[in-house]
Amino acid sequence: MKEFILDFYQNSQKATLVVADKQTWEREFNHICQLADQEEPPPKQGKRGKPKNSKGRNLLNRLLDHQEGWLAFAFVEGVPFSNNQAERDIRCLKTKQKVATNFQTFKGAQHYARVQSFTSTLRKHSMNVFQNLINAFDRKPIVFQAG
Repeated sequence: MKEFILDFYQNSQKATLVVADKQTWEREFNHICQLADQEEPPPKQGKRGKPKNSKGRNLLNRLLDHQEGWLAFAFVEGVPFSNNQAERDIRCLKTKQKVATNFQTFKGAQHYARVQSFTSTLRKHSMNVFQNLINAFDRKPIVFQAG
């Protein structure tokens, strides 16, 4: 599956994939999942509760449940291949939460999140964060450059 996803990513970067390609890639994805289903052991029934799945079976179930999400980066414009940027965006919030033993008020957390979102957006657009924060406090408009 790893080779399939990486190959799929490389092909999606070369050109925009068409719907016919989508069906071909989805068939290959499903074929790999069928092979994994045959190879992975069935869930083991314990003394009580629901049967316990192996790690591989859990991964297979997630792949099947979220197939559209796994393949979205190639067929939906604006969907990145990885979620690294999203994780980087929330990392500072989680660090602040741990260091400060959580926020004192919900309103304070909202204000912090708003400022972090603003600065993150400025960085993504390669804009001067300090100058634009000054502009925001002076109630001057912030103009995002296209491109």
